[in-house]
Amino acid sequence: MQKILSALFIVLILMVAPPAPFPSSRIIEVPQGIDLQTLAEKFKSENLIRSTLGFRAAAMLIGAERGLKAGHYSFSKRASALNIALRIKNGDYRIATARITVPEGFTVKEISNLFDSRFPFFDNELFERIAPEGYLFPDTYFVPITTTASDTIKLMTDNFKRRVKASATREVVIIASLLEAELKSREDREKASDILWKRLKLGMPLQVDSYMWTYENPGLPEKPINNPGLVSIEAALHPTSTPYLYFLTGKDGKTYYARTHDEHVINKQKYLR
Repeated sequence: MQKILSALFIVLILMVAPPAPFPSSRIIEVPQGIDLQTLAEKFKSENLIRSTLGFRAAAMLIGAERGLKAGHYSFSKRASALNIALRIKNGDYRIATARITVPEGFTVKEISNLFDSRFPFFDNELFERIAPEGYLFPDTYFVPITTTASDTIKLMTDNFKRRVKASATREVVIIASLLEAELKSREDREKASDILWKRLKLGMPLQVDSYMWTYENPGLPEKPINNPGLVSIEAALHPTSTPYLYFLTGKDGKTYYARTHDEHVINKQKYLR
């Protein structure tokens, strides 16, 4: 009897031991709603476990079959079936994160380019197609390497909602994106904001160099031209009242203002040549 028990114990140990060609440095998904048998078969096909029976026994021993945590799990070293079952029960994903800094004024395309081969599940084409220009808040993010296009859009738009006042309408965000593209300082953005809002009210083309459409058409572009930062959004919300209707950025990097078109032409001749 003792020999039988010893033999059974050895068999059990072998069943829960990791297979020799364990898939180190792999990310494996546990789908939502998967049952224990199907998960065991998936792990066996991924060479993550040696025996489906051994994994199921280990999972049932610790009650993991009642609460399999869905998600992506990173496996960087060999682990027994019991250890894997514990991780799936506790949602111990061990997924690395990468630091991503989105500068003010980056476009959706430029943000997409930040997500490189470190992010194997990120669909750049999908991101560029569905991400809402103007509402991806510029910030530093620590992003799981398993992030998807949809996950990232939610992360950045949720941040926008937290950081930006509810009064930031579509028109405000569009104006803010134009200010972000054109001007550097808070003071100049606040002055230029007043000019753009006045020109909009008067039905004048906005004539913003960074977006030539505004030279040929009155009114606002259909959507923001980039993702503006908080300074530009605040400037769009709270313009500084000025007597000006024109502005330009000279070759020296400074901003010059004019009340009339004639004054603006003189500024062009003085500061753009």
